[in-house]
Amino acid sequence: MANTYVSRVAIVVVLAMASLCIADTTDGGNGGADADAGRRARAAATVAEILSVHNEARRAVGVAPLTWSAGIASYTKAYARSRRGDCAPRRSPLFYFGENAFVGKGRHWKAMALAAAWVDEGRRWYDYGSNTCAAPDGSSSSSCARYTQVVWRNTTQLGCGRVVCDSGDTLLVCDYFPPGNYGTGRPY
Repeated sequence: MANTYVSRVAIVVVLAMASLCIADTTDGGNGGADADAGRRARAAATVAEILSVHNEARRAVGVAPLTWSAGIASYTKAYARSRRGDCAPRRSPLFYFGENAFVGKGRHWKAMALAAAWVDEGRRWYDYGSNTCAAPDGSSSSSCARYTQVVWRNTTQLGCGRVVCDSGDTLLVCDYFPPGNYGTGRPY
């Protein structure tokens, strides 16, 4: 009887210690579930802000809203991280997507403000009637290409990645599917 009692107590102690070890290793020493929940909440808020900027611009011209694609976002985040060293807003090598990139000076740029810069370009310079861009730099339609991609009527999905570069500046890259800005057609 004493052996049975000792065995049961030993099992309970081992299980209790194992559960403590599992709990300790799952939080990774970085704040545990609360920290993870906080990161997820900030990420969800960023996604909602980026979608809001895009969908407000799309609503203004009468096209359907975009939905967030976790798969596209995963690719875009990896590409943005690969540009961390030079912070260059260059086109990624995967041409299945339409793409916008923007570099904000400094590390305190929110993704929403970076995306809003694309929309602002179009609101100020794009003329739907002539399907042209009157950018002050004289670069014609290429200056409005970020805006026209945001409002491209056939685009349905969006994914973005933001990174603070080694320079301290902020790079935002967004990819769109299906891509827009092809041919001479109007975006909407």
